[in-house]
Amino acid sequence: MVEITIGLDYSHNNILTLEATSYSEFTQFLFASGYKLGKIQAGFDSLKKLKQYDMIILSSPKNSFLSLEEIDILVEYVKNGGGLLIASSKGADLSNQTNLSELTQRFGFEFVQDEIFDSVNYINLQKRPLLTKFKPHIITEQIKKIVFSSACSLKILDFVKDEKDIKIDQVIKTGLNCWRKRFDGKEWIEEDSPNIPLVVTVEYYEGKVVSFGNLSIFSSLGREYGFTAFENDTLIANVLRWLSMDIDTQDKVITINLNIDLFYWADSIVKKENWDSISDLINVSLKYFKDNYKKIIIDFKRKKVKKVEQKFEYEKAIKGGITERAEDKVLNLIPTRDKKDLVDIMKALEELTGEKYELSNDLEEDSEAEKQEVNMKIESNNVNGIEYTPEYIERFERESSKKAIWHDKPTKAFDEWLKKEKKS
Repeated sequence: MVEITIGLDYSHNNILTLEATSYSEFTQFLFASGYKLGKIQAGFDSLKKLKQYDMIILSSPKNSFLSLEEIDILVEYVKNGGGLLIASSKGADLSNQTNLSELTQRFGFEFVQDEIFDSVNYINLQKRPLLTKFKPHIITEQIKKIVFSSACSLKILDFVKDEKDIKIDQVIKTGLNCWRKRFDGKEWIEEDSPNIPLVVTVEYYEGKVVSFGNLSIFSSLGREYGFTAFENDTLIANVLRWLSMDIDTQDKVITINLNIDLFYWADSIVKKENWDSISDLINVSLKYFKDNYKKIIIDFKRKKVKKVEQKFEYEKAIKGGITERAEDKVLNLIPTRDKKDLVDIMKALEELTGEKYELSNDLEEDSEAEKQEVNMKIESNNVNGIEYTPEYIERFERESSKKAIWHDKPTKAFDEWLKKEKKS
């Protein structure tokens, strides 16, 4: 498996760092996914140094500016096949006191000095819009919902349409109920802002760029808006996958939605047993599943069938709905069984397994023999002056779907029924 190397900018007072506890889940994801990570601490001063990375993450600098030389080197890096992820945040360059837009303008877009809100679809606060409509693209695969918190928008520049070596896709836009606070050069104004870009992908000569104005998407602090909210983590995984797709590899790189408990378990195994990555663990697991597919599926079906039977037993047992003593409730969980019950069970099993089941020819004979054996034991017994003959037992069990006799003694439910019969 080819190792993908990511360089994180540490040279412009970046908020997103590997050591920051507020981004610990994103950092854990990077290590668990098998990425090799490096820190760019001396600035973007050499194209040769940058070429050791398959992609670079440039998160929102604070009170720090890129030099013109650094911008030229980054553009050349992408032009020659590099991948670049650029993230800003609300207010963009104005609020962060930086000049990311001077770099992004070279790729055909810029960050807008605004903050996005939604008056209808949001999580807890309007500044956390819930987005559900996406343009089909690799980075939007398997995504149904994401939340963008404290984000700025993007603007596509007019010259792009005339550039054959620049292809921009607006893969995620604001919803119809979105509005924003935008700085117009003098003051912050409020205005409607439906269908404006939030996430763009750029194919620039041989390289690729992904950009958005949402640093909170990497956060571990807010479950409702951060890295693990909805499919936010899937979006980031897809972005990194797309930026590195041109790497020559025999493996098929895909993004999957992994149950969070399974992820943490797999991550602990990788660390404990010194696996290279979770990807290797999943590959071995799938290989075992493939080699033992038939046996695993048979065992799985058996467990499913057992659960269906237990559920059927329980639902039939509680149909009576009469308040009873605790011990009677337990006893009555064992319902009478007749041919119709078994036919219903077999229909449920056929729907589950796709197989055909037939009723045994001697089933009814066995059932009648069991009834005769019970009847012989209780023919002479009576309760409240009424003999509970086989006819009474059969009638009670048919009407109530409950047991009349348990360990040669009448149940409380049968006792109460007999009392009503005596009065009538």
